Amino acid sequence: MATIDRPEMPVLQETPDQIYQRMANRMTLLAEQRGDTPPATGEGEIFYDLLYPLAVEISEQQQLFEYGFLQRFLPWSDGEFLDATGVFFGLPRNADETDDAYRQRLIDRARTEDGDGRRKDYERWARDVDGVGGAVAIEKARHDLSIDVYITDLEGQPATTELVTLVQAKLEDKRKALHDLKILPANLFPVNVAVRLVLRADAVPENVQQQIITQIKTYLKGRSQIVYQQIGALFFVDGVEDFADYKINNAEANLTVPADSVATLTLVVTT
Repeated sequence: MATIDRPEMPVLQETPDQIYQRMANRMTLLAEQRGDTPPATGEGEIFYDLLYPLAVEISEQQQLFEYGFLQRFLPWSDGEFLDATGVFFGLPRNADETDDAYRQRLIDRARTEDGDGRRKDYERWARDVDGVGGAVAIEKARHDLSIDVYITDLEGQPATTELVTLVQAKLEDKRKALHDLKILPANLFPVNVAVRLVLRADAVPENVQQQIITQIKTYLKGRSQIVYQQIGALFFVDGVEDFADYKINNAEANLTVPADSVATLTLVVTT
């Protein structure tokens, strides 16, 4: 088994003597700053008897914290912590399997597992391509063996033809046999917002409208559910005193953005 050296964490490996000495140094410094005589801190003194047991406890807690921290990482985990990692990988411990053997099997799985070609695998593979911001894969979109992956660019807009072609080429090497794979730009889902605004006397309508557009676009980016009431809160920008009669796609209701689509905004403002 290839080993990875356990990291050195000196801040979590202090002895009781080191911890107590730091306490004693702080007491001495504080006394000097106040113009007082530093207290006696040697063994047998009252401060030693009070604080040294605390230093022992802190040292032991550091060791426990270090142990717990290392249990988060597969190369150093053991016992029930190793079993928990196995649950994550969907690979339970075999009967009578030792920690070392089980750990190696999990490490081998982590190094070699490349997905079985299901929807989430294609989404992950697509997002790994430079320039892709989001990816949604839909199984059986055209027939039982089809996988369609809809992608956006880093700005959350439908991918360009060039980006689609690049991702298609990259994923061909990973495509599982029999899968009919297509990479497609995300579709557009129009979101038409109409509202009547009551503006402050010194407000500039064009500036107000641009601020609202910016806020709504930020809200829509990557969102699958558009909540009617939440859109209303986005009308309050500098210069707006009140608003009324607002609708989304000619209705006063929430919207669901299809999985293969990204929302695009049209804002109509009346005053």
